[in-house]
Amino acid sequence: MQKGIAGISAVKNLTEAGFDVTGFEASDAIGGLWHYTEDARTSCLSILKKWMWLILQFGFSDFPYAGDASDGPLYPKKNQAFLESYAEHFGIVHRFRLNTKVTTVSRVGDKWSLLLTDAQGKREEEMFDRLVVCTGLFQTPKEPRVEGLDQFRGKILNAHTYESPKSFDGKRVLVVGLGSTATDIARGLAGRANQVFISHRNGCLMLPYGKANDVCFPPLREQRKAIKRPPFEQGQILHKAFLEMQDEAFNLRPEWGLANAPAMPHKLPIIGDEFHDLLVSGTVTLVAGVSRVLDSHVELTDGKKLEVDAIIFAIGYNKSFSLLGPYDPSRHMPQAWKDARGSMGRPLARLYQGIFSLDFPDSLAYSETVGPTLSASINADLASMALAQVWLGASKLPSAREMAKSADTQNQMVISLAKEAEIFDPAIVNTTEWTIWADRAAGLGIQDRIGYGWKSWWLWLTDYRLYKTLLDGKFVPQVYRIFDEGKRKPWKGARESFFKANGMS
Repeated sequence: MQKGIAGISAVKNLTEAGFDVTGFEASDAIGGLWHYTEDARTSCLSILKKWMWLILQFGFSDFPYAGDASDGPLYPKKNQAFLESYAEHFGIVHRFRLNTKVTTVSRVGDKWSLLLTDAQGKREEEMFDRLVVCTGLFQTPKEPRVEGLDQFRGKILNAHTYESPKSFDGKRVLVVGLGSTATDIARGLAGRANQVFISHRNGCLMLPYGKANDVCFPPLREQRKAIKRPPFEQGQILHKAFLEMQDEAFNLRPEWGLANAPAMPHKLPIIGDEFHDLLVSGTVTLVAGVSRVLDSHVELTDGKKLEVDAIIFAIGYNKSFSLLGPYDPSRHMPQAWKDARGSMGRPLARLYQGIFSLDFPDSLAYSETVGPTLSASINADLASMALAQVWLGASKLPSAREMAKSADTQNQMVISLAKEAEIFDPAIVNTTEWTIWADRAAGLGIQDRIGYGWKSWWLWLTDYRLYKTLLDGKFVPQVYRIFDEGKRKPWKGARESFFKANGMS
């Protein structure tokens, strides 16, 4: 079952490993929520522009995005075109069955039974040996819990039902939430709506466009140093770098309430270039959190009242694994997660390395529930390369007991973070440990060449130019396809592409 970046990458990498793969997509085009038209948007993510430099700018390890941050943001149509070209390049377009929704999953003998429904409502059942779930992280908008919503006489929408700023001309609009979606909605409303307010409770870091790549994806020498640091210390260093970047780029005013913004992994930063200008000009006004709603007013937590015509909730999405029924990986969530104030009612999957089902690790996997980096394409590529090699038998899984222990350790890390505050993604992992595991499982050959073993010394001795650039050059995912460890397929053009990305011929 595919839904966008994770599904396309899984189909490609599993096909490359020799599996006969079929991808199901409920919409009429590959790319899932990135498929966009003005008349009928598939998801609110269609309006996201500013985070695309980080989510997909890098592209995939053997199919890099042709532009760079200086080209400007990746708009939804560009994003969709890139995903389509990726599928066409690797000849996997025919493997996707569009307009086909998976409505039920069950286990029949040693097979997975999928009940499918097409666009005309016709139903059929198909059997498969293995199943990879890539249904996406953005499924159902969170329900707002605000007193008095039923009394409000104006429009109430969420980021999914919001379609266009055209219908808000001359209106007073309150957007609830302060993230990429909320700020993009505000940008669209600016100049059309009479007043635009954004209600928030905790603030948010603002970063200049295109500048965070070097911090989030430093050269491999810096990544090697980070391996020796505890995850908590790594997080502190990243947050400090973000703060310095923010303070250098913007002059934040105290009345905006952005001081003491939550750090990652509690909240993702927003891209602030245009948004900062809207705040300075007063076109968009930041206000306190919503306390309750009256018939034509909103009462804020600081006691102020706003008269508004419409409220748009951009407070995130809920994910569900209920389609898997008795094999739902979140069915045994610890009570500590449910009680943690940062869990926000979301499911916490119990999976080995965020990928493998503990019930059927040899035939059931998830390719969108692991978040080692802030790049969706890198996450999907690494996860599906590792998955393909494990299912192929080139890499082995540990015992059931070890996998369960690893999954519980991962869950405990997430729970400890959620006790402090909401976390932006329950699928976060210990980046250092996960990256080392993925390198071994997929056969990337990177860790051995940036360490102190014989492969590192041999590379230094025989190919110093590559060794030096690998350690200190600009990071791009093409490095994942340079070396041949006898597992995932290397890319002949990876070396040249890597040097080109570093300004070298």
